[in-house]
Amino acid sequence: MENIQLTNPARTRSSTNTQSRPRGLLKYWREYLCISPFFILFVIFFAYPIGWSLVLSFQSWDGIGEPRWVGVENYQFLLSDPLTFKVISNTIFLLLVLVPLGLLLPFLLGVVLNLQFLKFRGLFRTILFMPVVTSLVVIGIVFRFIFGGEYGWLNSALAVTGVGPFPWTTEAGWAYIPIIVLSVWGGLGYYTLIVLGGLQSLDAEIFEAARVDGANELQIFFSVTLPLMRPVMAFLLISTTIGVMRLFSEPYSLYQGGRGPDDNALTPALQIYRSAFSAGKRYGDAAALGFLLSLVIIVVSIIQYRLTRSKDDS
Repeated sequence: MENIQLTNPARTRSSTNTQSRPRGLLKYWREYLCISPFFILFVIFFAYPIGWSLVLSFQSWDGIGEPRWVGVENYQFLLSDPLTFKVISNTIFLLLVLVPLGLLLPFLLGVVLNLQFLKFRGLFRTILFMPVVTSLVVIGIVFRFIFGGEYGWLNSALAVTGVGPFPWTTEAGWAYIPIIVLSVWGGLGYYTLIVLGGLQSLDAEIFEAARVDGANELQIFFSVTLPLMRPVMAFLLISTTIGVMRLFSEPYSLYQGGRGPDDNALTPALQIYRSAFSAGKRYGDAAALGFLLSLVIIVVSIIQYRLTRSKDDS
């Protein structure tokens, strides 16, 4: 009686696929060659720097000589450094101010610019979008003249009315105001454009049906427009939060790379820059702070996404 050997079809398919992969690479080498520049650039300019900075965050290096492995000492130093807690308090304060403004102002301006009877809508949109296409560094220099000392443009204008002068950039507490104004001014046009695009993508038949049912404009706004704009508002919430935690150009240009009075202009990104290039060239500390900041941004973004997504998405 002949011995019948049973074969496993799954194993056979797996073996066949494994053997055919090199042949597939050779067969479609032209296609792979066309998409290879993206992967090459990604590895050189993204993957390798991220991996190298991760290793650097566990080392002590001043940019000269051989790095010295220190383990988690960089992270321990950051968690015990008073400047780290100052950075955290500054960031929390700016989040509490800039995130609500980043949601409310673009939405209100988007609603106004979407009104059909508004004249010169194109002109208003162009003016509002101008800061987006202008370097924040240039705008920061202009704002430095506006919020200058006693003879700054704003104090000079207020002096005509007998008010001021105010220490916009020289005393603690006041230092937040130029950063807040510049941050709002720099991002307002972009976020308003996002809101405007979301409003114009809404189906007009939904609003006509609501009016037929007897709803007034105020009821339509709160019961129809706001729920439909929820994905756009969630995007603005996450974007503004990430933007605040990544603030760099605004405080750097306003205070010429300094930390401001009482370190009130110190942000995470600015502290990373100062640790790497100004304060003793501590590249390991800068890399460690960069990864801590990235971790916080990822966690906060995930939390915000889960809290703002609709029930239909879950």
